[in-house]
Amino acid sequence: MKVGLVVKDLEEATALGREIREYLAARGVEVEVEEASAARLGVRGPRLEEVEADLIVLLGGDGTILKTVAKTAGKEIPILGINFGTMGFLVEIQPKDWREALERVLKRDYTVEAKRKLAVRLNGREVGEALNEAVVISSMPVRMLHLQVAVDGEVVQDLRADGVIVSTPTGSTAYSYSAGGPILDPRVEGLVVTPICPFEPGIRPIIVPSSSEIKVRLLKSKGEATIVVDGEHKGMVAPEGEVIFTSSGRNALFVKLRKDFYGRIRERFGTWRDL
Repeated sequence: MKVGLVVKDLEEATALGREIREYLAARGVEVEVEEASAARLGVRGPRLEEVEADLIVLLGGDGTILKTVAKTAGKEIPILGINFGTMGFLVEIQPKDWREALERVLKRDYTVEAKRKLAVRLNGREVGEALNEAVVISSMPVRMLHLQVAVDGEVVQDLRADGVIVSTPTGSTAYSYSAGGPILDPRVEGLVVTPICPFEPGIRPIIVPSSSEIKVRLLKSKGEATIVVDGEHKGMVAPEGEVIFTSSGRNALFVKLRKDFYGRIRERFGTWRDL
């Protein structure tokens, strides 16, 4: 087995990363530490885009995972996340459990969960893929956009709002949830369309099939909109420009050691009554 190692730029994560590297090497596992992490660990390694491994052990939070998924796109290397973030909804274990988790990994006592990504195109040109969500949002604070949202060619709504979020089931617990969207069980094959601060009352998020084509068109506007994919700025939308969202043909893979989706929901968001 060959393991890639990605470590967040954090003192505690670096210390554990060094321990994990030594632990795996002592068991005959080849460890490839990506370049930025390697510098902190005092070794040499390839750029993250060039990492070749059977799985990646990642010490960080959701942001580190999103960056790693983006930079290893196409390789679909399973990721085992160890939480050194704030929310850590995409990570699998806490730092104190790392030894038990790696023992199971070495015994191949785990499953791999595939999370479908979202493809984003601006005026026919692909601009990125999202594991969590893609957003069309006003480029100027407090200035609303005039948007048209269509699903499979049928207009759903013309609306004035700060923007629109299109999220995967994975991303339904992230920005979309903060904007009032529902949480999707990861087994649900759907996409969530969530308006951001709509001006008109009564406009609510909708769930559409994952096979849908979602088109967001910027109607007459005094300014441009910004496309943000998993937190990364990907371009500007001029008036009459359109952004199309579809399920990608590629997945992000995650090492799963237990089934605890609803446990995580309770842990991070409280009981059903609190949602």
